[in-house]
Amino acid sequence: MDTQFGKPFAHTLVKSGWKKRSVIFELPYWKSLYVRHFLDVMHIEKNVFESVIGTLLNIQGKSKDGLKARKDLIAMGIRTELGPLKKGKRTYLPPAAYTLSRKEKKTLCKFLNEVKVPEGYSSDIRRLVSMKDLKLKSLKTHDCHVIMEHFLPIGIRSILPEKVRSSITKLCSFFKSICSKVINPAILPMLQKEIVITLCELEMFFPPSFFDIMVHLVVHLVKETQLCGPAYMRWMYPVERYMKILKGYVKNRSRPEGCMVERYIVEEAIEFCTEYLSNVQSIGLPKSQLVEKKEGKNLIGNKIVAVSRVERDQVHLYVMHNENEVEPYVEIHKDVLRGLNPNRNENWIVREHNRCFIPWFKDHIYSKYYSDPASITERLRCLAYGPSFHVFSYSAYAINGYTFYTKEQDDKSTMQNSGVTVVAEAMHISSVKDLNPKFANLSYFGVIERIWVIFASGS
Repeated sequence: MDTQFGKPFAHTLVKSGWKKRSVIFELPYWKSLYVRHFLDVMHIEKNVFESVIGTLLNIQGKSKDGLKARKDLIAMGIRTELGPLKKGKRTYLPPAAYTLSRKEKKTLCKFLNEVKVPEGYSSDIRRLVSMKDLKLKSLKTHDCHVIMEHFLPIGIRSILPEKVRSSITKLCSFFKSICSKVINPAILPMLQKEIVITLCELEMFFPPSFFDIMVHLVVHLVKETQLCGPAYMRWMYPVERYMKILKGYVKNRSRPEGCMVERYIVEEAIEFCTEYLSNVQSIGLPKSQLVEKKEGKNLIGNKIVAVSRVERDQVHLYVMHNENEVEPYVEIHKDVLRGLNPNRNENWIVREHNRCFIPWFKDHIYSKYYSDPASITERLRCLAYGPSFHVFSYSAYAINGYTFYTKEQDDKSTMQNSGVTVVAEAMHISSVKDLNPKFANLSYFGVIERIWVIFASGS
């Protein structure tokens, strides 16, 4: 009889299969269903991540490596060089390909401890890292989701052998693909082949105890996606979040269901009354926070600051160059400069235009306004006058459901909300000798240095 350390293996003990047949198998349509139950992608990802990070950081209770796992290798006759070594009264485990030194653990934990994400992207990752014990703690399912798909492949780039790092990165990339909202059905067969190869590669490095049922279920996620669609339409995040709302309704723990029903009915009644009275002007009641976020609301640092003339002119010029009403005057001014300076090249014309367009535009508009007021709109007159030297300055601002910080405020915060991007059309050339430049959209990235509210005003 096969034994392991004097005990029989499981297959020698099992004499028969399942002894109970569920009543749902009696349903007439049950045998024709392709998927009889959904796999819980949320918890599969969480458990796989905990197995990976627990083994890498050797977290007690989460690691799949240990004395028993190493003895299993000896009993199975594979990778015997990783078997436990006895030196006196102590037993040592030789380092495996996935074993991290204390310095490497510290590097990974320090990276996660310094991560800053935009507001609403995830929880504060730094709260989950213990630099003292070099481990992750209090992980929720969404924390595992974010770290697994985005931060872990970056954190292990320089602390693991290339083959091990590549296999773990492929596993993270698989979960990122399978959890995305848009999936191309044509790539799913290739994704299935890749995850099978990835798990085989992981078997070359990790111990057999790593490959529990949760790791095995990863193989079936692609087939389920082909039959049922993207994972976000059937995973447990919405259910778990709503369960938290229902649990919050409970005030009498001896009658939890009654509390949920009663408070749910009250909430529906309030929502009906709110919708029915939505067009009624409220008296003495504050505005909804949702309305304030759409219209714009300062959060931190409302103060009036004096702006230098150089900064004011830069902002003023930028605003005017992006106004359709001002565009004809830009070309008029350039034509005037070309007429006065016929020997100058176009670069000089542009520089001179940027330098003296503001005073020229103001004189030109006001001279036309005094001679024929009807020919100048109020908007043009305000643009010609320019902004005030004093502006409202904010450290943070919420608008359209998004929160923005200045870089200075970002450095004090646990989140990173100062990053901005804009897509603009730009000219592309391959080299200095390229005579056929092409125009295409390009993303430009930057950070917010200041948040000002600028009002154009008349004289």
